[in-house]
Amino acid sequence: MIRTPLTMLVLLAVVVGGGIWGYQNATAQIPPRPADPCVMTNVGTTLTPDRVVLRVLNAGLQGGLAKRVSVAMRSYGFNILKVNNTDQRLADTVIVGNAADAPEVRLVAGFFKKVTTRGDGRVDHVVDILLGDDYAGRVTKPKLSVPVTSPVCLAVVPGTSASPSPVPSPTKS
Repeated sequence: MIRTPLTMLVLLAVVVGGGIWGYQNATAQIPPRPADPCVMTNVGTTLTPDRVVLRVLNAGLQGGLAKRVSVAMRSYGFNILKVNNTDQRLADTVIVGNAADAPEVRLVAGFFKKVTTRGDGRVDHVVDILLGDDYAGRVTKPKLSVPVTSPVCLAVVPGTSASPSPVPSPTKS
């Protein structure tokens, strides 16, 4: 006689638990799409701006700074992925990439006065330019290339069919 009510209580708990789990998963935020990994690309002996993808972000209170800098960087041939503000508040200009000494980070850093470089291990090799309140400006004659000794891992420009030419893998003979 006690079995039936006990079974009904267990079934009710399973249904309620399943309903709560389903509601939480149905209303959960969709996780962001992971970044596309970079492509190993043979660029010869130098890396040039046309191979580098940038996000230009205003990390200060100066309105329109990111837009002005992105226009200037595009004029040198850089691919601009995004121009926006960031929640970070910085004083100086910070260049962020896969590694602080990565070729694409060194190339971008050479365009600015009073700049700091940082690496965060990002897999897509997109370079972020964070422009702070004490933005010192761009150099008058930047280096338009940096030397490289081997293939470079480069970001793929979204929305274009012109992706970097990958390094061919060796074939067995």
